[in-house]
Amino acid sequence: MHPRNVLLVWLAAACGGGTMRVSPGESGNDTPVSLAPEPASTPDSTLRTPADSTPSSVPVQDTARPQQGYAPYGGSENATNLEIRRLGVWSHTGIREARRMVIQEANTWAEFWSELGVGDRPAVDFTRDIVIAVAAGERPSGGYEIAVNQVTQTNGELRVEVRETTPGPNCRSTSSLTQPADVIVVQGVKPKSWSFVEQKAVRGCSP
Repeated sequence: MHPRNVLLVWLAAACGGGTMRVSPGESGNDTPVSLAPEPASTPDSTLRTPADSTPSSVPVQDTARPQQGYAPYGGSENATNLEIRRLGVWSHTGIREARRMVIQEANTWAEFWSELGVGDRPAVDFTRDIVIAVAAGERPSGGYEIAVNQVTQTNGELRVEVRETTPGPNCRSTSSLTQPADVIVVQGVKPKSWSFVEQKAVRGCSP
């Protein structure tokens, strides 16, 4: 027997005692054929994680929650137009100098009304309301007016628009002295601060 055939027979016996048959090849050399069963492959006990299952380190953006914007602080779009109740407009009062007042308590209200001198004092609930009083001061004739046009509130600050009107050169009016004043009530407000915005106008009259 050929030495290579002896080696194959020994290997077959070592792998389970299988038999070896030798058939003559075309070239005259003996070609060994092994009938021993091939050893079963050992399963790999190490689990491999697919490459695509590894969590990505890049953070995912949450598109379902949009970014919140911020409105400008103290912008005019935040102003609230307050409702006013006018107590009276007068031309002849006891106030002979210009006044711009925000009255928030009863004693100041009583003193001012006494100085105004125009009749019985209206009742005001200062637990919830305030009084705004404006006076133009003494004027040389009639035809002068003063009025609170609008009151707005922004973040607790009041903005009071005051309009003063003077007679034009062709306007006829009394020659007596006048002391224009306007008094209003603003309900349901407790301001932290306030400011007055002045507007001037001239009344046009036909010749």
